[in-house]
Amino acid sequence: MALFRMLICGSGRAGLEVGRLAAADGRGEVVGLFDPDPGQLKLAGEEFPNAVAGNDYPALLAKLNPEVVVVAGPDHLHADQAIAALQHGCHVMLEKPLATTVADARRILDAEKKAGRHVMADHTMRYVYPWRETALAARSGKVGRIFFVQGDYIHDMWDFYSPQGIYYTPWRADAKNPQNILLGGGCHAIDLMLWAIDSPVVEVFAYCNKLSIPEFPADDSYIVIMRFENGAMGKVFVTSGCSGHGGPQGTFLDVYGTDGTIANGQFLRRNQEAKKLDNTSSGNVTAGHGWGGSVKDFLDLLEGKIPNPIPARAAARTVAVCEAALLAIRTGQPQKPSPI
Repeated sequence: MALFRMLICGSGRAGLEVGRLAAADGRGEVVGLFDPDPGQLKLAGEEFPNAVAGNDYPALLAKLNPEVVVVAGPDHLHADQAIAALQHGCHVMLEKPLATTVADARRILDAEKKAGRHVMADHTMRYVYPWRETALAARSGKVGRIFFVQGDYIHDMWDFYSPQGIYYTPWRADAKNPQNILLGGGCHAIDLMLWAIDSPVVEVFAYCNKLSIPEFPADDSYIVIMRFENGAMGKVFVTSGCSGHGGPQGTFLDVYGTDGTIANGQFLRRNQEAKKLDNTSSGNVTAGHGWGGSVKDFLDLLEGKIPNPIPARAAARTVAVCEAALLAIRTGQPQKPSPI
């Protein structure tokens, strides 16, 4: 019998992939499936025929009393769905971004503390080569004192935004609540940068436009500039309309330090040959994301084998940087991220 009975809240690609991997691991069992889309719920039910499927999330929580809820629905619903799970005494694996506002991120932190349960943010690029290895090398001091970090999220999301696309996901391009691509995609790069440099962001400025993908109802390109407390600088470029570009390598992290540079998975030093970083993430990537690593770590966390590898508080700091960037765009002035 599996150790952890799981309810998937949002039975799309991310939620189902987490469920598959947890079941294959043997420590997780998908007992419930929630989704408001009947077609998606039918597909999910075909994969997990023994799970109770429905479109009433509170009713499923009450009926099933799962140990774990995987929150993998639309970004703007993450906070309310995660808090409902915590209030039912569940641990939560929460798809990125943690929330879409700092206020909602704080609500999650408060609910987590009150419930005494774990919330792990599923920033899957922390488990993908070479970005994982780049961040770990930077954290270990391999490049010396870091003075600049750069991350990108460069994707062609037409297939997700357009009804003609093969991965069409209606909520992403919903006219009322479209996904903010800085929060929903750029968070990958920002999270990697914050993890690599391990210093708070103290000032943010940003620009954006909506020029690259007409099917998307919101801004589709961002440039974000950051200043870190330790004096380092950072830059993130985000676009969801880069025609023909993207895929699993659409997130990047380069680190520049006084003793060397890590760029595109290579360690570079003056007057030395470039050296490719060793791949320590083999087997982590499924469906273009590092779910193989993050799901294992989440289950290890629940068993008490490891501390939380991506705590909600760390993910909330990424939300704070994004919120400061959006405010900088509106005001035309640099902004200080809200404290977490």
